Amino acid sequence: MPLDPTMVGRETEAGSETITADAVRQFADAIGDNNSVYRDAAAAERAGFAGIPALPTFVTRIRVSFAESGLDPTRSQVLHGEQEYEYTRPIVAGDTIRMRHRVASIRQSARAGNMAIMTIEQLGETPEGERVVIGRSTAIVRDATPGEQPAAGTASAASAAAKKVPETPRGEPIPALEKHVTQPQIDAYADVSGDHNPIHINADAARAVGLDGTIAHGMLSMAFLGQMLTDWLTALPDPGGWVARLRVRFQAMVRPGDTITCHGVLGDVSETESGRRRLEVWIDNQHGERIITGDADVALPRA
Repeated sequence: MPLDPTMVGRETEAGSETITADAVRQFADAIGDNNSVYRDAAAAERAGFAGIPALPTFVTRIRVSFAESGLDPTRSQVLHGEQEYEYTRPIVAGDTIRMRHRVASIRQSARAGNMAIMTIEQLGETPEGERVVIGRSTAIVRDATPGEQPAAGTASAASAAAKKVPETPRGEPIPALEKHVTQPQIDAYADVSGDHNPIHINADAARAVGLDGTIAHGMLSMAFLGQMLTDWLTALPDPGGWVARLRVRFQAMVRPGDTITCHGVLGDVSETESGRRRLEVWIDNQHGERIITGDADVALPRA
């Protein structure tokens, strides 16, 4: 059954969280990010922040279920295809963020299997009404009967795309970041993000839906890209750099035991329209397969 087009414009009740230094540290610990700006107020100040900053994907923990957005989780298979976060300023410990979710668009796919492409916006504001973050999640939704295994055109198509020999974007490279993914780290991320989908933490549940074992959250891999960018920015001689926007497309699965490497290059165009630098970012696994592609805007320090 196609998705109901009247869902477009539907908004959820706002969820709210006051960012604490302890919550930031726990999130950083879960992804293995040892940057001192997430643990020490003095280090954060030296890096140009007004307080201990939230990580670029920290707001994913202010969650809303797909059911609240209007999907029936007993009838819909959902594949997270893309994710973007765009900030007007860094979020820091002490900020209170009210997040509501809105169905921005629904586009029925011409492909078989009752597939649709659904975009949900995450709108984050302070209690005073200052818009500080906009998130955009794009999901592929397929109507299915309960217990049916995922369609061949979802995860398998992404895996096939990843196995194509990827092209390396041109530009000035920033330092790469290598991560070895383990099940304990996946479990820790499930706890700090609130995403306890069984396919990430229960091997039997993962096999029941056609996987060969648990897989890492796509958002964990996205968090690694945020770590790479922040490590680079805070290592620059001048303070004040921060991640203003990060967008990714999930292309393949990451499993416990995988070693993945995050890469980024500064593009040929030196500045975006807002005066920020644009980067192409991506992640490859140990087999040279492309796991994630994306791009980012960063506010560079001013000497």
